[in-house]
Amino acid sequence: MRPKALLLDGYVDEPACFGVPPYISPYVRYVYGVLSYYNFDIRYETADSWRKVDNESAIKESQIIVIVAGMTVPGRYRGGSPITLSEIKRILSIPRKGVLFMGGPILHGYSLKGGTKAIKLDLHGVDCLCYGDIEAVLGHFLKTNEIDPCRKRTYDNDFSLWASLGAEVVIKHPWYPWIIAEIELSRGCDRLKGHCSFCSEGTIKKYEERPIKSISQEVKALYQQGVKAFRLGRCANILAFGGTKNDKGIMPNPNAIEDLYLSIRTEAPDLEVLHTDNCNPLSIVNYPDEAASALEKIATHNTEGDVLSLGLENLDPKVAKLNNLKVDYRGALFAVQLINQIGNHTKRPKGLPALLPGLNFLYGLPGEDRESLDINKRFLEELIYEGLAVRRINIRQVIGGLEGTYFSQIIKDHPSKIKEREFHKWKDWVRKEVDPVFLKRVAPTGTIIKDVKIEEINGHICYGRPLGSYPLLVGVIAEGIKEGDVIPQVLITEHGRRSVTGVPCPIRVNSCSIATYEALPGIGRSRAKRLLLKRPFTNFEEVCSALDDPSLLEPYREELDFSD
Repeated sequence: MRPKALLLDGYVDEPACFGVPPYISPYVRYVYGVLSYYNFDIRYETADSWRKVDNESAIKESQIIVIVAGMTVPGRYRGGSPITLSEIKRILSIPRKGVLFMGGPILHGYSLKGGTKAIKLDLHGVDCLCYGDIEAVLGHFLKTNEIDPCRKRTYDNDFSLWASLGAEVVIKHPWYPWIIAEIELSRGCDRLKGHCSFCSEGTIKKYEERPIKSISQEVKALYQQGVKAFRLGRCANILAFGGTKNDKGIMPNPNAIEDLYLSIRTEAPDLEVLHTDNCNPLSIVNYPDEAASALEKIATHNTEGDVLSLGLENLDPKVAKLNNLKVDYRGALFAVQLINQIGNHTKRPKGLPALLPGLNFLYGLPGEDRESLDINKRFLEELIYEGLAVRRINIRQVIGGLEGTYFSQIIKDHPSKIKEREFHKWKDWVRKEVDPVFLKRVAPTGTIIKDVKIEEINGHICYGRPLGSYPLLVGVIAEGIKEGDVIPQVLITEHGRRSVTGVPCPIRVNSCSIATYEALPGIGRSRAKRLLLKRPFTNFEEVCSALDDPSLLEPYREELDFSD
């Protein structure tokens, strides 16, 4: 009889890795691959599915228990609720015979909320808190029966084998096949001269890159299991991949980046999502020509709606210097301008932009004060004035007490002077005055968004998102829709603060609801009633003749369907 193992995915969120549904992190896939290699009968549970099962029997019958968890940059999650400290302690209180391993970013400390201090772990009952790589620690134990909590792995044959074998776990995920596989490209920070004060990625002492062959092999294995959405997210800076080190850092290598994307496209020819995540704006500032060429490669081979996350954090010069941040005000502006110049185009008619920047701001940093808020506000106002587009703005509060970060050494002497109410007032200004402007530039009226999965229904409006990196929240005006349904195409007709509204597309003129008519800009209630009373229509001219202003439907001519 095969030995039994329990793999509990408590979800992870760190600067260069995300694993809250619909994402599935590399951590759990690698661990699953190790257990599979040693022929275990593996039970995989997410934090959410775990809350619905018989916990005690799952623990008691397993020879190996692995918990993967940790939030070093926590946010607000719609896809799931990360495992809590009380839940972990509850697990540890259950009598067991098996060996329990815990790993992931939780090793730096525990927190579920920004602006708080991470709790240093002192968990009695954990047989091995993995300070190295959890898959390497586990693999070494299963091979030798020795626990080495600091054991590291490299990008060698064992790792590639574990990564490929671990692809099988995706079919056990509660969201399957609606998942995104977070793909690892590299580890550590590519900055050669110090790291941002708050960042856990900088605690990885060595920057190393994964061979393209290893990446493509894992993509192939995931694709064969039915995965069609990938994000190159386990990477601190996509522009450093395959680059050349010099006195400024790592110079982008456009050919290496193109080889990477082509290899993925070769192994997953019918993929539906190919996005990335992190981009160091300093690479764009230091190497503008090479960066521009690399960005063009990404925008050519990715899928639409892609977002490059720029860690600006704070553009106040004194804060940037104290915390060793990446770029100053002018550098950040140049990075946003260049990404817009290269990526702000649609790959198909009425689609989303190919590639846009996403901005990350962080509050609670040493040395910041009211002036810091004013500088960041002025920066966003300049982006609006210049007509630039930004897909999203993340505003987070730093977590204190993460072991190994420089932040913990300097915060006592240089505490933040921003009051909580000042921070929330600034954040509210961004949400009210800035987000709606960018949203209309990213997805103007008439944009068509593909494959929106419904997550929540409120009256005649169904809310959902497509798969992708920072996907838009879409309110769909439709009837007869259930949670979990996927609407192939949604035509955007209206904008809110942080969401868009639309109707299923093509619009079935002779059978759609009156609410669908009303949703079209300029139609309104009275015109919608007139259309309802005069149907059926056989062509565009007939439906236009039923209106006092025929031009109102002209923008949607191609989206009207008269087949009913």
